[in-house]
Amino acid sequence: HRWEAIEQENNLLMEAKEKKNNPEIETFENGDTRKQLLARSRYLLYKTREKWTASQNQRAEILFSQYPDLEKAYNLSDGLRKIYNQNIQKSVAMLKLAHWFKEVEESRFKAFSVLRKTIMNHYNEILNYF
Repeated sequence: HRWEAIEQENNLLMEAKEKKNNPEIETFENGDTRKQLLARSRYLLYKTREKWTASQNQRAEILFSQYPDLEKAYNLSDGLRKIYNQNIQKSVAMLKLAHWFKEVEESRFKAFSVLRKTIMNHYNEILNYF
């Protein structure tokens, strides 16, 4: 998404320059352009929601409304992170991972399907973590 937004904004700027007009670049309620939104949202996606600042929370709301697939991917990665960050028994971890596997299947994201297969290939070793 990011590279498409950069290319789109650059094309608008070039067209405006050729026509000697001011470019009409869409800005969101927080003042970001699409290009800025994607660039500035990059690092908030590495954090848990609880660690977001107010401006990051607002930016995430805009980002997820514009790109629902990014919200799905974020929720999947955050879900796996939460499983690992909890102090739970192995049987509970197995159940939570099974639910996460189901969510991954339903999402149809190739990258998460690869991760799911990797976890399944090393399932017993991974469960030893708990």
